[in-house]
Formats: sequence, C-alpha cells, structure tokens
Amino acid sequence: MKIEFTYRFEAAHRFLNSDSKACMTPHGHSWYASLVLGFKGQSLNSSQMTVEFSALKKEWRHLIQNTFDHSYMHNFNDPVIEVLQKGEISPRLIPFPGDPTTEIIAVFLFHKMKTILKNSTHQSLIDVHAIILNETPTNKIICERDFYQSQITQYSGFDGWWNSTHVDDRSFRVL
Repeated sequence: MKIEFTYRFEAAHRFLNSDSKACMTPHGHSWYASLVLGFKGQSLNSSQMTVEFSALKKEWRHLIQNTFDHSYMHNFNDPVIEVLQKGEISPRLIPFPGDPTTEIIAVFLFHKMKTILKNSTHQSLIDVHAIILNETPTNKIICERDFYQSQITQYSGFDGWWNSTHVDDRSFRVL
C-alpha cells in the first residue's frame, strides 16, 4: 500500500550550465511536490489505518511551506546569491551542489524525507517510495528509490540541508 501527500509551492531557480538557454535566466514555477510513502506492514492497525495521516504529512507540509515556498533554488556557485544577500530582505535561498534541475530537486527531496523519517516513530512502518515533482502542469519527474540510490552517492563531497532532520535547515557546505 502507498500513501501520497501533495503540496503546492511557488519558487524560482536557474541553471548555470544547461542545454536550455531559457533556464539560465532566473524564473519561477508553481510546483506541486508529492511524497509517496510505502507502507511496510501487511495489516492495518486497530483503527483500520496504515498510520494516522496527520502524523506523516506534518513534516512534509512544513518542509514545503516553510522552506521551499517562495524560495530561490540555486547552484551553490551562482553569483546572483551575493547580490540577493546584500538586499534588505533575508531571501529564502536553497543551495544545491549543481544546477537545481527538477530531477535533482526531486533526488534531494527524497533524501531529505528519508533523513527525517529515520527519526520518526513510524520508521518501521513506512519508507519513502517516490517523490513526484511537477514543475509545470505538463512536466513532472517521478523519482523512485532505484533512481535516487543511483544518484545521491555522486554528492558525497557536499553536506547540507538534505542531511539534516530539521525541516527549516537551508545549510550547505563543500566537504
């Protein structure tokens, strides 16, 4: 059995190195991010449920609404960041160890939720099955476990928000 929670957020990104020249200009999207959890159990609990939904979706909703909504997802080398940090506001910046493509955003969201669920009281009952990330109404990425596992090891030279159990963490560092 699988459980899916979807939240919408508004965010911008841009690429420094891309075949898509249009994506090298900062631009925004109305993103839809879905967390798909796989239920490990073979039977429902005494309330005829897998796990009470509010307990599971709380962290996902908080991560999307309080960290990703109205953010600028960027390559950690993006020179625009210096300008943004000099402004009067404190922008919501989310650094990535490369260009924040939809595919990579999905991989890192997958990792973040796996990290958060390691400390969950429900860790023995559920696991991240997939992240579905709609960049536009017609473009979506479905990042399942096998793809996630094949990609995340490439980023072992970096540490940041994706390794933290805190949903508000937006840290980044090169190891």
